[in-house]
Amino acid sequence: MNEYISLQRIAASERVRTLVRVVVSAVFLTFIVTTVGVETVLGNVSNVQPIVLVVAIGLSVCNVALSAYKWQLLLRIKGVRIRFSTLLRYYYVGQFFNAFLPTMIGGDGVRAYYLHEEHEAGPDAVSSVVVERLTGLVSVLAIGGLATLLVVDRVPPVVAGSVLLVCVPGTAVLLGLLFTAGGRGLLERTLFGIEWFGVGDRLTSTYDAVHEYRGSPRALVPVILVSLLFRFVLVCNNYVVATGLGMDVPFVYFLVFVPLVEVLLFIPVSIQGFGVRETSYVYLFGTVGASAGLALSLGIVMQLVLGVFNNLVGGFVYLFGVDRSR
Repeated sequence: MNEYISLQRIAASERVRTLVRVVVSAVFLTFIVTTVGVETVLGNVSNVQPIVLVVAIGLSVCNVALSAYKWQLLLRIKGVRIRFSTLLRYYYVGQFFNAFLPTMIGGDGVRAYYLHEEHEAGPDAVSSVVVERLTGLVSVLAIGGLATLLVVDRVPPVVAGSVLLVCVPGTAVLLGLLFTAGGRGLLERTLFGIEWFGVGDRLTSTYDAVHEYRGSPRALVPVILVSLLFRFVLVCNNYVVATGLGMDVPFVYFLVFVPLVEVLLFIPVSIQGFGVRETSYVYLFGTVGASAGLALSLGIVMQLVLGVFNNLVGGFVYLFGVDRSR
């Protein structure tokens, strides 16, 4: 009975958090769109050539494929062999559930579930998803940090300082928690001790599975390279759309701003980043001379390409079934 009551409370709490995120997204979008002007945004978006949208969608599909391939590489390190087409389907289904689950990475739980239930991957299912996401975050921090150093004298100090303060300590903390004895000791004194629903035991087994990747440093090299390629393609995608909109901003600034916004999207304050991406683009690109209308239009188009399009494809895959063969 007590567990049932606890589950009811968790469900109620999650509904409240979801409602808050919806409100936050709505407030951000309403504020920034009304500030810039609906007519301005519609005019900018309508002027984008169809070929630009086709290229943007193509690059988005390419990136999902890269993510699925990276996931496959991580599973192979653990001796789990699953066809690329199967993992690609799982990845798109995860994209679909990202629209409904708590955070931008909520769909990762769905991907781990499919691996665990359909392929009996056990802890390796969760660890592969965790490391896949971790290498992605590290690549974001690396690209953003290095690009910021190149233009540190050409962007507002508050922007450069924010990026560097996020990138350097963020990378150190992530790697320290997962791959050092001190990090494990800290987790043992905190999260691993949670007895509620066996959370601590599950986190411990997942951590151990993640930690095993440290024993295969050479095998992780192509994983890191694919992750860096993914982020570079994402930056190029933004640049292609921005050019199609008529934004005249050097490419190097996209290497700084896009990774920073991607980090912000990990914070669970909105629904799939709606509102956060658009507001961040208006501020960041505005610091280097882009008009608010063009920056907002860029954010909206990228949200449609990266979010809505992938959600629709994922929903289609989910409705018509995923490949469950091993």
